[in-house]
Amino acid sequence: MNPAGPDTEVVTHVVTDFRLDQARESRLALYCAGAYLLVIVYASLSPFTGWATPGVPPLAFLDEPWPRRWQRFDLFINGAAYLPLGLLLTLATMRWMRPAFAVLLATLAGAALSFALETAQMYLPGRVASSVDLMLNAAGTLLGTLLAVRTGRMPFWTSVRDLRRRWCLPGRVAEPGLALVALWFLTQLDPSLPLMSLRALPATVPIPGTGFIPPREFSVGSALAVAVNTLAVGLFVMALMRRRWHALVAMLSLLAMAVLIKFGAGLAMLKAEAVFIWLSDEVLVGIGAGVVLAAVMVALPRMAVAGVGIFVLCCSFVSIHLYENPLQPLEALWPFRWNYGQLLNYTGLARTVAELWPLAAAAYLFRLRRLLRRGALPGIAPAAGPAR
Repeated sequence: MNPAGPDTEVVTHVVTDFRLDQARESRLALYCAGAYLLVIVYASLSPFTGWATPGVPPLAFLDEPWPRRWQRFDLFINGAAYLPLGLLLTLATMRWMRPAFAVLLATLAGAALSFALETAQMYLPGRVASSVDLMLNAAGTLLGTLLAVRTGRMPFWTSVRDLRRRWCLPGRVAEPGLALVALWFLTQLDPSLPLMSLRALPATVPIPGTGFIPPREFSVGSALAVAVNTLAVGLFVMALMRRRWHALVAMLSLLAMAVLIKFGAGLAMLKAEAVFIWLSDEVLVGIGAGVVLAAVMVALPRMAVAGVGIFVLCCSFVSIHLYENPLQPLEALWPFRWNYGQLLNYTGLARTVAELWPLAAAAYLFRLRRLLRRGALPGIAPAAGPAR
């Protein structure tokens, strides 16, 4: 018997049911799953050129013998790439069905997607379809589904949902924006590019035959690109937050996570002399300038923050296409210590997401401004800035 009395039990059940209802109403996992699915499609079919009819049946890859030698990189990538998809699909479908059915549905969806993409690769001479990849993709999806069932009801996720409700805009308005924030981290996966920028630093190729990178002059254009991207991301996150100090903490946390991603990717993928190629004077100056500008704009009304954010995001998109990268694809891979051809697709994925993300983020802020103008957000005044 509960020593606190039956009233306490009733309150406990009410709070628990409320949290479960909030979790079921959340579509964040579904938005993230959709975004990640698009990422998988791009990574599997890039560079989308050279389509040709294969000289064998499209499903001939299912009958091919297994390779005599196994590449650890291929095994790891093909399994790990589909793990987040299985995780997100299961978390999304558990809102409507039992965990066992969610696991079955997500696993079948991941396997079907892999089968379709492997079949499509038969029409791309630059890609190699493989039954081994199909099995590893399905296994990775299954592992992700089991991980979702095992961890989906942990108190940690309840705390994360409660934190999101307290810090972010109400209802489902913030969830597409949070999915875009999660997608933005993919832009930082290429450790050969500067932190918070898609613009490669000039003269970063070492002298042939040596690992020495010659000194160069400070690049104002590169620092400006970093500052613009930092400000754009900061304003986007700021528009999602309820309070001003929430916005500052979220922006600094995002920068810290981006540094960790770059550092981890650099340790895992780059040569010893290029581990910190993503960090430079231009990066430090640009991030400092972007953070200061974002901190000044935190006092603006939310409508103004969204409007300025749209403008800066458009500037970020334009700045990406204002210059031609002087490095050829193979030359751009010199910092990597892995010599696998998949690196071309890996770096291309990060660059493509970085090119398209400003447009998607600007479209979201445009929709947010319309909701604010109509007063469709309860408790959020369009002319008021984030609360203190």
